[in-house]
Amino acid sequence: MINCIIIDDDAVSISVITHFISNTEGFNLVESFRDPISAANYLRKNVGGIDLIFLDVEMPEMTGIELLESFNELPPVILITSKEKYAVKAFEHKVAHYLVKPVEYGKFLKAIQQVYKLIESSKTKSLDYIFIKDNGVMYKVLQDDILYCEASGDYVKIYLKYRSYVLISTMKNIEENLKNNINFVRIHRSYIANVKFIDNFGLTVFLSNGKSLPLGNKYRANLQARLIIF
Repeated sequence: MINCIIIDDDAVSISVITHFISNTEGFNLVESFRDPISAANYLRKNVGGIDLIFLDVEMPEMTGIELLESFNELPPVILITSKEKYAVKAFEHKVAHYLVKPVEYGKFLKAIQQVYKLIESSKTKSLDYIFIKDNGVMYKVLQDDILYCEASGDYVKIYLKYRSYVLISTMKNIEENLKNNINFVRIHRSYIANVKFIDNFGLTVFLSNGKSLPLGNKYRANLQARLIIF
């Protein structure tokens, strides 16, 4: 279920979007706000429970753009306005989609279908396992079983306790796909380590399997921030 809120000072617009949401399977309207300041206060406390925001641009006291600028991170936003001139601003703020009033159901469906793909993609990245292709076979690998990852030219080696895999990938791509798992930390431009398997570190990082990895100076603070140190 995709939980939505509407922020729009226009009661008619809220009524239309509410009707569209209620007639669309898989979407649930949690709250609607005609006052953007009240909406901002609500989001600061409840943003974790919201998957999608329908946001008007032109509102008194605070515009939709100003509301966007007041948050470092928000769920996907569909911007709703009566003027197409705000399209550029929408893309500057990485808005998921843009609808011009009066909103038609066909365009509404097109917008939420794109947002749904975005939300599902985000959820997929937070899974606790990955699949690795090896000799034509897809192997399921639990993220917590990964000891460390090593960049090697155009390849990345994924090391487990009893075996390893070689992928055609970049370190940046691996880091992006593991970013939702707090156990993984970049310790060197060529290494990502699982803190569960770190026994000790000084100038280098020693893992529980006896392997030592280099620790880059620029990554030391990043590693320490992931650990409880007395």
